[in-house]
Amino acid sequence: MIQHYPRQTLAAAAALLIAGCGGGSDNTTPAAPAVTKVEVLATASRGIGNIVYKDGAAWATLSNTASAGTGVMKTALPLQATSRWTDVPLGDCALPKESESGMARTPTLRALDANLWLFQPAHETERGKAGEHSLCALASNGGFAPRDQPLQNCLGDWCAPLTMKEMKLVGNRLYTNAGAGQNLFVSDDAAASWRVVLGQFDSMVCTHQAFQVVGDRLLVGGECPLDVAYVRAYRLGANGGLASNTPLPVTLPALENRNVQFIEQVANTQRVFAGVEGGLLRSEDGGQSFKFVIQQPVEGAKAYPYIRAFLALAGKPDTLVVGGFDKANALPYLAWSADGGNKWTDISSLLPGHARSAGDSSFAEVSSLSQDPQGQVIVTVNLKDGSEGRVLRLTLVP
Repeated sequence: MIQHYPRQTLAAAAALLIAGCGGGSDNTTPAAPAVTKVEVLATASRGIGNIVYKDGAAWATLSNTASAGTGVMKTALPLQATSRWTDVPLGDCALPKESESGMARTPTLRALDANLWLFQPAHETERGKAGEHSLCALASNGGFAPRDQPLQNCLGDWCAPLTMKEMKLVGNRLYTNAGAGQNLFVSDDAAASWRVVLGQFDSMVCTHQAFQVVGDRLLVGGECPLDVAYVRAYRLGANGGLASNTPLPVTLPALENRNVQFIEQVANTQRVFAGVEGGLLRSEDGGQSFKFVIQQPVEGAKAYPYIRAFLALAGKPDTLVVGGFDKANALPYLAWSADGGNKWTDISSLLPGHARSAGDSSFAEVSSLSQDPQGQVIVTVNLKDGSEGRVLRLTLVP
């Protein structure tokens, strides 16, 4: 479970201090200079997937382990170090303990319109038997209920719900990359049924592609076939499907084998970011053209971030935070920009888990970024191979 954790503050290096301190009389103590810092608000032995905010509460997902199934916990807002987290019943939506392969699985939450959705990787099941669920929603009884029947894909004696890595609400339509590969589906009825926009109604071999709708322009990106990265654009029609199967032109630098991790638009702007292996792309024209704003060489880089999480602060669209993991060093990665992405400050060293003892080869990563209703920037990080999760509050100071 997520536990109460004594408050810790990991201050930034002196270079991040605001210059100048106000003076005071002989009997007053000058205020400490403001610094960019990270505070640990909660800790868990399991991995933490992400945090969302709904109905006056923060909701967090927990991975399964060798001794426990997946979990969801919540706590009343405001989110702070003294917050107390309680279990949310998952019922049939819980995934069991880790398989013998030792591969942990972690659900993801999305608060979209009036619904709170949970999606997760689900294994196939023998036809006619109760199986795992890839998509669930918060029900009126306070627990989660399956909503993946329309995603069931059966072949012979086995059935598997198509699993997704992302689901987004565009107007009153849901879009998802269920089934992986170059798949993209759309629903007009809150996931009661799905139509194929790209790909096919089946599980694909390639990883899930990223996607974003900007006006009537659909952007997709991924790596399929293997080691062939792409960003493509299509025009959407009035029914939410493609107006044409012919891609629109997109001006891109050479992506090489940099698989696309996400595509996100900064709200109420034409600025779009795409996280890739070893870098970050930015578009200022709604995804018609992209340029690198963070770029490491494919070979020989001392650090090689996989940028998987993105946050533009509400009311401050030029203040951006990105996170993921540094593949070259197996360390968590965190950086921010105060000028819309022109210049970036790497603050990964502030994160718990960044300092390693000799011989420690475990894998640590930033798993999510969010901003709570109180305006706090919340970071979740897993310190070791999808376990030892931490909930952090990030304070940014230029």
